[in-house]
Amino acid sequence: MGDIAAILPTYYGISERARKERGSYICRTKQSRIIRTSEPLQVIEQRYNLLEQLAAAGFTYTDRIFLSTQNTPCITLGREAYVMVRNIIGNEPNLNSKKDVIMALESIAKFHKTGRNIPTKPTPVSPLFDTWKKNTVTLEQSLKQVHRTTRLSDFDVLFLKNVSRFTELANAAQDALQKTNYVQLQAEAINQNHICHNLLKEENLPIMDGVCHITRLTEPTRDLQLTDLANFIRRYARRSEREMPIGQLIEIYDRVNPLPSTAEEIIRAQLIYPSPFIKTVSQYYTKKRGWTPIVLMSRMTDVLEEQPFYDNYISNP
Repeated sequence: MGDIAAILPTYYGISERARKERGSYICRTKQSRIIRTSEPLQVIEQRYNLLEQLAAAGFTYTDRIFLSTQNTPCITLGREAYVMVRNIIGNEPNLNSKKDVIMALESIAKFHKTGRNIPTKPTPVSPLFDTWKKNTVTLEQSLKQVHRTTRLSDFDVLFLKNVSRFTELANAAQDALQKTNYVQLQAEAINQNHICHNLLKEENLPIMDGVCHITRLTEPTRDLQLTDLANFIRRYARRSEREMPIGQLIEIYDRVNPLPSTAEEIIRAQLIYPSPFIKTVSQYYTKKRGWTPIVLMSRMTDVLEEQPFYDNYISNP
C-alpha cells in the first residue's frame, strides 16, 4: 500500500506528509487528523450530513468531517477506510471544576437545542422501559448461571451479595419513571427529530479555546434529550466531589435550552437506575467478554464502594 503517512494527505489535496499519532495521522495544513474506521460508508455519510446540518444551524463546535478530493466523506485504501476530521486539541473537562462543568452543560444544551428538526434522522430508540426489561432478564440469567456454578469466583460472591439491593433500585427507578410523562415526551422528541449523542463522556467533551466541543458523534439517535443530560449528570455524580447539586446542574442547562416542567422528575428516576452495576454484571457473564475478570472485578468493587455516596447525592435537592 506504500507510505500511508505520505499517501493519505494527497486524497485531501495536501502535499505535506502526515504525522502519525496514537493510531491517527495529523495534518498541520488543515488542522485535521485522519483516522481509520470500520464504520460502513452509510454511517459515515450520515455523520457527515448531521455535523454539517448542525453547523448550518449554528453549532460549529464539533469534529466536522472534511470531504476528500473525490467529494466523499471517507477514502478506502485496500480494505481500510479513512476519515479526515477536524483536529480538536483540548483538555477533558475536570468534573471537580465548577467552571468546566458549567461549560460542558452549556455546550450540551446548545448541541441539543440546535439538534432538533434537522434533515438527517438517526435511528429512533425504544423507551427506557424496554431496555430496563431486557436488563432484568440479564440479571435473572446471570443469577441462574451463578447458581449452576460449583466453585464461586470473587465476582460471583459480590454479585450474589448485592444483586437483591440493586434489583430493588431498578424497580424503584421504573416505578418513579412510570409516574412521569416520560413516554409522551419521548414520543414527541422522536417525532420532532431530537438528536441525542449517547456517548457524552469527558473524552468526547474537549475544551479548546475556552469552549467545550462535542465530538465523536458516532452513535446518534432520535430520543428524549433528557436521557443524554441524565447520563452526563450520572457521570458527574460518580466521578467528582459532587459539590454542585442536581437542581443546580439542571438549572444551568435549562437557561440555555428550556426544559419541560417534569424534567427533574424524569432525570432523577433515571439516576436511580443502577446502570453501572448492571453493565458490569452483563460484561462479566457474557460469553464474549471484552474485559478480563480482574478488570471487571475492580470495576465492580468501585461501583459498590461509591454507591452509598452516589445514593446520598441523588436523594438531595
